[in-house]
Amino acid sequence: MDVSWTPPTGPHTDTIDRYAVWIYDQDTPAVYSRIIGYLPTARTAHVDGLIPGHHYQVFMDTWNAAGEGKPRIAGTVIPR
Repeated sequence: MDVSWTPPTGPHTDTIDRYAVWIYDQDTPAVYSRIIGYLPTARTAHVDGLIPGHHYQVFMDTWNAAGEGKPRIAGTVIPR
C-alpha cells in the first residue's frame, strides 16, 4: 500500500518532528495497530505485509513539541 500526505498548516506545525501512519487490520480480532514513524520531511510511505482481502483502516497523525496529535482517519484499504 502506498500512502501520501500534505503537511498540515496552522499553529504548532513548525515544530513537527515526525509523522505516524497507523494500520489497523479490521478482520483480525484483538490485533494491535501497526504504527510506523516517518521523518518530518517525508510525504509518502510504502507499507508491505498486508493480507489480501482484509480491511485495513488507515490513520495519520503528527508529533511536535507538544507531543502526539489526534489521529485522523485517512481511509480504508482492501489489498488484492
